[in-house]
Amino acid sequence: MKRLLSALLILTALGLQSGCSLREPMSAEQDSETPTLTPRASTYYDLINMPRPKGRLMAVVYGFRDQTGQYKPTPASSFSTSVTQGAASMLMDALSASGWFVVLEREGLQNLLTERKIIRASQKKPDVAENIMGELPPLQAANLMLEGGIIAYDTNVRSGGEGARYLGIDISRE
Repeated sequence: MKRLLSALLILTALGLQSGCSLREPMSAEQDSETPTLTPRASTYYDLINMPRPKGRLMAVVYGFRDQTGQYKPTPASSFSTSVTQGAASMLMDALSASGWFVVLEREGLQNLLTERKIIRASQKKPDVAENIMGELPPLQAANLMLEGGIIAYDTNVRSGGEGARYLGIDISRE
């Protein structure tokens, strides 16, 4: 019985250790591929070719979040979202690229305000570094405030066109 238990314990330990084994190296053709950027959409070129404004508007972006709750089915994880979590950054980039707006990011406003409080508290101390001694400039005000989110998402699913339906029973491929 002891011998069987020892053999079972050794097999279990070996099985657990096999999860730590190295994976195979990349094949030569995968390793030599050069990375490429995703090409810009035609709407980007429409955006940058807009007529120049007489003056630029100050715009602030407070946040643009994913409110869909959509997740990608992935084999290793169930926490990968279908919609980008960086939509605010993408919106700020598009506003800036248009040439019509001076964009101020306010998504991290609370962090900025906290840092300003720390600087003001440090300025009251007797031994203050030279770079903190100056007066803090006021925050820039804006003409336009943008805040929102992505509320809908549809996956790009196309039917394969193959299938048969007879009396409510069908075979279909996607």
